[in-house]
Amino acid sequence: MTISIEILEQLFDSFVALIQNADKQPFTHFSSSQFIDNQENYKYSVYHEAIKNLGSKLWKEGDIGTGKIKKNVSSAIQTKAIHNHRNVDNNLLYWREKDNFSKSSNNKALERILFDFYKYKVDDSLSFQLLAEQKLTYQFIAYLFFVKDSQKYLPISQRKFDEIFEEIGIKDFKTSNNISWENYNTFLSIIKNVQSYLKTKDSNCTLLDAHSFLWILGNQMKTAQGINTQETSEPTSLPSQVIQSKENIESVILEEDDELSFPEGKEIYRLHKSKERNTELIKTVKLNRLQKDKDLSCEVCNFSFSKQYGELGEGFIEAHHLFPISQLTEETETKISDIALVCSNCHRMLHRKRPWITVEELKNIYNSKL
Repeated sequence: MTISIEILEQLFDSFVALIQNADKQPFTHFSSSQFIDNQENYKYSVYHEAIKNLGSKLWKEGDIGTGKIKKNVSSAIQTKAIHNHRNVDNNLLYWREKDNFSKSSNNKALERILFDFYKYKVDDSLSFQLLAEQKLTYQFIAYLFFVKDSQKYLPISQRKFDEIFEEIGIKDFKTSNNISWENYNTFLSIIKNVQSYLKTKDSNCTLLDAHSFLWILGNQMKTAQGINTQETSEPTSLPSQVIQSKENIESVILEEDDELSFPEGKEIYRLHKSKERNTELIKTVKLNRLQKDKDLSCEVCNFSFSKQYGELGEGFIEAHHLFPISQLTEETETKISDIALVCSNCHRMLHRKRPWITVEELKNIYNSKL
């Protein structure tokens, strides 16, 4: 699957405008941009640190089933690195996936697959299939491949790259919910196609640079006209992008305003919020949860404010009232079982439709998109 040269030229012009605006100097090479180095090149540092933590060159057949291989792989995915004199976490994998793997019990069959994979004893296509059969996620498997060979393989965030590909004119290819060796290879071929083009601008451009190129465009320039593949226009500089997106942001804020999201009326909204802010009850709910989960994780996505933000996030999580709001009255007594503890994002999604979806339904939606 290829991207037209015309589209790539538009993308590159927009990219250069952004980088030069940020660096305050002409763009010459991916390795010379301070903006790219600060925003994206930490991935090189994570990769090299992960290789050290994996230590697969020292693995022996006798290690299979002992837990050593799983421990080393866990160390490789939990990698922290130093980049530009600052500590950086490995955000190439969702923290929940890292935790789930680290906390899982030892699996001899999985250790055999990992041993053969990193020791080049089986074809990579078969390894991908076997890892998928072990119920590892697409993102997790892609990271394992990236650690094996960063010259051939890349990490992936399915939802984000589906959005990016849509922006650059690739509308028929999706990675979300399509875990397979064939799908991963198509994903890689698209980025290799981009790399081939970028090499005409910077002969030292790596596959990971091409990955960063698309990621920067997707994150920083989503509303820029230069990304619109249906138009031919001059590249848009960062200040005008910010102004353009500001109007969109304000409309979203207005649409999603708390009170406006309650079509049942202000009285129901006030009652609902009073139930969710019942200080003594919520305190009891949190204390009960802390006895089972010291991280106070979201019941939908397992996000933990304390794990993400340290001391600042300790004890913080939002309360969602499960009771049907149509039946709320001043006299309604709220019980501990009527409250779910969720992160801010999931809380908003639970409120988004009428009738409300349940916590379990939202959890299923969330898991289906990984």
